[in-house]
Amino acid sequence: MFEVEADVQNNRLYLTLTGRMEREELETAADEAVDAADRLREGFDIINDLSGFTPPSPEAAKPIKRAQGELVELGVDRVVRVVDEETSQVVVHAFERRSKDVGYSGETAPSVAEAERTLEEESATGYASV
Repeated sequence: MFEVEADVQNNRLYLTLTGRMEREELETAADEAVDAADRLREGFDIINDLSGFTPPSPEAAKPIKRAQGELVELGVDRVVRVVDEETSQVVVHAFERRSKDVGYSGETAPSVAEAERTLEEESATGYASV
């Protein structure tokens, strides 16, 4: 299951991935995320809640990397991934590895509220050029 929301006022994309998703559902989620980001201004931020996401198969995860590349092309600025103690480290490392492959590094936060606070900070270490 997934949810995608574009917050135009705050220039922020919210993504939530939950459970184990197969390739078809990940394709749909990736397409919807890119479509939603296209409504935002260049320099938008992303909060990606992975706290309930189960690692997909490597084949099923291919749409994630494609979407990450397209989001870079659309002008993403900062990305904060919501992870908690239940989040699989396989998921955390896979998202970071794929994002570095397309040109950015994400940050992490333990909740959506903390991710929002992180994005309110003026600068971040470890993001942008990898």
